[in-house]
Amino acid sequence: MITVYGTLCLDRLHQVPKLPRPGGYVEIAQTELTLGGEAFNTYFSLHNWNHPTKFIPNSIGTSPEATTINTLLHQLNFSLPLNFAPDQTTPICDIYVTPDGERTMFGIGFATLGEYSNPQDIELISGDWFTADPNLGTSSLRFAEAALQRGLRRYFMDFPLNGQSKPNYQPTDIWQSSTDQFGTKGDLQANLTLIEEAHQQTNCFCILTDGKNGFVVCGSEQPATHYPPFRAENQIDSTGAGDCFRAGMLHQLDSGAPIPEALAFAAAAASLACQGLGATTSIPSVQEVQNLIQSQPQTLLTYRQLG
Repeated sequence: MITVYGTLCLDRLHQVPKLPRPGGYVEIAQTELTLGGEAFNTYFSLHNWNHPTKFIPNSIGTSPEATTINTLLHQLNFSLPLNFAPDQTTPICDIYVTPDGERTMFGIGFATLGEYSNPQDIELISGDWFTADPNLGTSSLRFAEAALQRGLRRYFMDFPLNGQSKPNYQPTDIWQSSTDQFGTKGDLQANLTLIEEAHQQTNCFCILTDGKNGFVVCGSEQPATHYPPFRAENQIDSTGAGDCFRAGMLHQLDSGAPIPEALAFAAAAASLACQGLGATTSIPSVQEVQNLIQSQPQTLLTYRQLG
C-alpha cells in the first residue's frame, strides 16, 4: 500500500506552435481541461496499474474551477477525501506545449496550498510507502514526519536539499527531482556532480531525471551513475513524465522489485507517458511498459550491469 500526499489541480493544456518572444503573440491551436498536480498524476498511474494506493489531496476551494475538478473526478469514478476551503484560490496550471514536447507552465493558487491543509488528514496515512511533493509547504513536512513515525518508507519529489524546507531525510528515503529544478539540462557532468551532492546532503538514494537524456542516480551502495532512457516513439508532451517515473518506482519497489528493475520500469513508463497531450492521457499499461523494456534488451542489460 502506498499513501500519496500532495497536489491536485486543474490543468489547462494549450498546444502552441512555439512560445512567443517577449511582447509577441502566438495562436493557441488547441486547449484541453484535465486534472493535474504532481501527486494526482502519480496516484492516477498507480490506480491504472491496480496498485493499492491512497491519495490525500490538497483543498481545492469553492470556485467554478473547483467544481470542474470535482466533476472530472466523478467522471473517473474517483472518491477522494476532498476539502473545499471557501476563501481559497483554486490551484490552476496553464501549460503551453510546443511541438518538441517541452512544456512551459504558469500557475495560480499553489503558493498558499499549505494554509488550507486539513490536520485530520494525517490520520489517513497508512501502508508501506509514503510520497509527497513540497507544494503544501510545512504540511508536507509534517505529514512526512508522521509517516516516518508510523514506519513507512518515504519517497520525496522535488523537495529542497537544504534550508528550512528540507525534510528530515533518512537513509531509507528516496529523493527524486529533474533538471527542471536541479542540475543542468543536457549537461551530464554537471548532473553527476549534482546527484553526488544530493546524496551527500540527504544520505539517501537520489534520482535526477533529464528527459530524453536519461537520468542519474547516487546512493550509499552506488556511485553517481548515468542511465540511458528507454525510447518510445511519437512523444508529444513531457507533462507529468517525472510523476509517472515516480509512480513506476513506487509500483515496483512496493511489489518487492530490486532497484535496477524498478528504475527500468519507471524509465520506460515515463517515456511512454509522453505520447499524449497532458500528464494522464497516455499512461501505459503494465504490459505496455514491459513490452517496451523487452524490445530494448541492450538498455535493460545496461541497467542490470550498472545496478
